[in-house]
Amino acid sequence: MTSSLTQGLSLLGAVIDQERRNQPGLNASRLAEQTGIERSRVSRLSRELRAREMLQRDETATLSAGSAFFRTASALNTGWLRASRPALRSLSSGLGVHALITVANGPRAMLLRYELASNDFDRSIRDGLVTPIWCTGAGRALLWDHSANDLASLLDGVQFSGVGGPHAPRSVDEVHDRLERDREAGVISADQEYDEGVDEYAVPIRHRGAVIASLAVRGRHRPAGISRAMRSTLVHLADELSIAADAD
Repeated sequence: MTSSLTQGLSLLGAVIDQERRNQPGLNASRLAEQTGIERSRVSRLSRELRAREMLQRDETATLSAGSAFFRTASALNTGWLRASRPALRSLSSGLGVHALITVANGPRAMLLRYELASNDFDRSIRDGLVTPIWCTGAGRALLWDHSANDLASLLDGVQFSGVGGPHAPRSVDEVHDRLERDREAGVISADQEYDEGVDEYAVPIRHRGAVIASLAVRGRHRPAGISRAMRSTLVHLADELSIAADAD
């Protein structure tokens, strides 16, 4: 039992570490090579981890973190993240939008916690959802403090073509220009950048000055852009969560 638990944690750790380093995902064979665990045992343990949604496997048999891993990770966090639940509910119920807490993972953004609007206009939201960091409001808020050089380093080798919606940025320079625009406005605006017909607005959450997450709302496209009430509520709640983070 102890051996199975230890080996299972080793497999999960190897997969997560691969994702954090933005390296190509591992299949069972490569996972066996990397961990030194027998291939047949890797297959059995990975099946068990997938059954418990700690891992998931795509059509190429590549393994990645599953929804249960992200639920567990978020449950273990204290302070500001626990305090985010009423903030998310306030945004969702008060404004009729999905409300999201997102963290950075290299050039990607990972959904950590969310509250869905009652109108169920978008079924893509799920635990552990991974999206490009540059063409979502939630993701780009994580880049708030990035300089042009920081962006060039982070997004080096990123494939912009064919990713995102009709208004997605297609180069590092475009990402930088939109950051400059949005920093001046005080909120990230992503107008149909990831999905057609969907807008995201977001602001960073900070801990001792550093961006640690983003607070975002996601809803149907609004030609008029973000409303004054939505902007004010979003900024206020992000400030409260930043204060809670500093108090942890």
